[in-house]
Amino acid sequence: MRKIWCLLSVTFLSLAILAGCNSSTAVDEAVQAAEKYKQAEYVVKASEDILSEASIRQRNEQMKPFLTDDFYQKAVDTRYTLLPLQAAHNQNLSFKPANLKFNPEEHKQDTVELNYTLDLVLSDLEGKERKRVPLDGLLTLVNVNGQWLIQGDRFDAPAFEKLIMEK
Repeated sequence: MRKIWCLLSVTFLSLAILAGCNSSTAVDEAVQAAEKYKQAEYVVKASEDILSEASIRQRNEQMKPFLTDDFYQKAVDTRYTLLPLQAAHNQNLSFKPANLKFNPEEHKQDTVELNYTLDLVLSDLEGKERKRVPLDGLLTLVNVNGQWLIQGDRFDAPAFEKLIMEK
């Protein structure tokens, strides 16, 4: 009888450890996907034609692989994908993210929510840093056929509004 209990205990502990490892792996994979997304979203090179139709089309296609179909359509319809381009155009500066950090907020079976913070580094055409804008937000990622995709981004709207409005 003792052997059975020991065997059951070892089996249960092994399953618990495996479940914990899978959960941690899922969050790690979601963080990696989120990091690639934020890099793609916030690396913007200032140019004269940054808001041209061709540039907008290219931008939307660039962002599409990171987003679920539903969020992609919403982002295009609301022009969310263009916010960094509009801000770079109005500031006449290039952007890149720095100090990108993610903190898991919630993890359910195929959904991960990540709080994020970053510094948006604005630099002139020669690459000289002009200012840094701290941003924060909350990303929701879902696992679609083994790939972590962005389902939602509650971004720092006031910071972007300020970047778009001021020159």
